[in-house]
Order: sequence, then C-alpha cells, then structure tokens
Amino acid sequence: MKRAERTRSALMAAGRRLFCARPVDAVTVDDIVQAAEVGKGSFYNHFPDREALVRAVTAEIRAGVERAVDHVNADVDDPARRVARACCVYLRFALDEPERAGVLVRVHSGHTSLEASLNRGLVDDVSKGLAAGRFRVATVEAGVLYVLGVMQIALTRIVREASPTLAVSLAQQMCALLLTGLRVPPAEAELIAAQASDDIVGAATLDAFPRL
Repeated sequence: MKRAERTRSALMAAGRRLFCARPVDAVTVDDIVQAAEVGKGSFYNHFPDREALVRAVTAEIRAGVERAVDHVNADVDDPARRVARACCVYLRFALDEPERAGVLVRVHSGHTSLEASLNRGLVDDVSKGLAAGRFRVATVEAGVLYVLGVMQIALTRIVREASPTLAVSLAQQMCALLLTGLRVPPAEAELIAAQASDDIVGAATLDAFPRL
C-alpha cells in the first residue's frame, strides 16, 4: 500500500472510531489526526474539512451494507421480502460491525433523499411494491422514509445492546411492523419477518455475505 493510501486509510479508521464514540460536533480535526497518528497537513491533503471525512466514512459504511443487501436479495423478487431482508442485514451488521454501525447511528443526516445513490435499491423496491399492489402508501417517498426511519430506530437499539437474542427478536418484531405499515396483510407480514430474521440475523455465520 502506498503512503498516501496508508494515510487515508488511517484517517478513515480514526474517523470511524471517533464518530462512533462521540457526536460529530465534538470531534475536531486535531482529534482525528492524533488518533490517526498523522500530521495535520496530511489530513488536508485528503479532505478539505471534517465534514468531508464524515461523508467519506458514512458512504463507505453504507456502501458495504448495501452490497450485503444486494447479495442476500439477489434471487428474491417479492418487494415485501426484499425490504424485510434488507432491514435484517442492517441489524445483523450492528452485531458484527458495532463500530461501523455506531457511526450510522450517530451520523444519519443526508441519507433521506430519493436521489441518493445508496437509496436506489430501496426506492426501486418500494416503487415496485406500489406498482404491484403489494404496498399501499401515499407515495414512494413516504414509503422510503418510513422504511429508513424504522431501520434507524432498530439499528440504534441493537447498537446500544448488541445481544444476538435481542437482535433476532427485535428484527422479527420490527420487520413485521414495517410490513404491516406498508399494508402487507398481518399474518403474511409476520411470516416474512420471521423467515428473514431467522435466515439473516439468526444465521450462525456470515459466510453467505460479501466481506464488509
């Protein structure tokens, strides 16, 4: 790895640690370079300001989770199952990558736009669910924001108490709530949620997942 790559990697790793542990506003550039063990000038060679590092760190994390979502949904066509399984990926992520998940809990602004590239899959699933009559909400945006809100709350709960037993139970409950809110029939919502939770959050290993 070249020196510039090592420096950027060190800054990203320091950012993850610090943004997980503290509110972003409580983290300074001096804190970051000290944690990364690099000079302050090196920081500005890679990022114009702290907010640029925040964006880079969160984009890297979310991109990794979205790759895992794409992987587990590769052969799944039903929008309801896809949404539930995506939610379960995020909760499993909180168990296996607590530092990265902690960053997502603290830094979640700027990811609610339908135009955001990392929301493309969710926008597509909600759009298809509405078109097929699988979901019944007023607009695609309302459905997307609803899913993002439920996922953020569930993720926060698991980050605060990273218990596998709790995660499996909470994933089932929150996915069922999520699907019934999208107007999937309750009995079917419960079944889909239970299957997704068992298959993903309750899985013994992540061997079926791409490396995050």
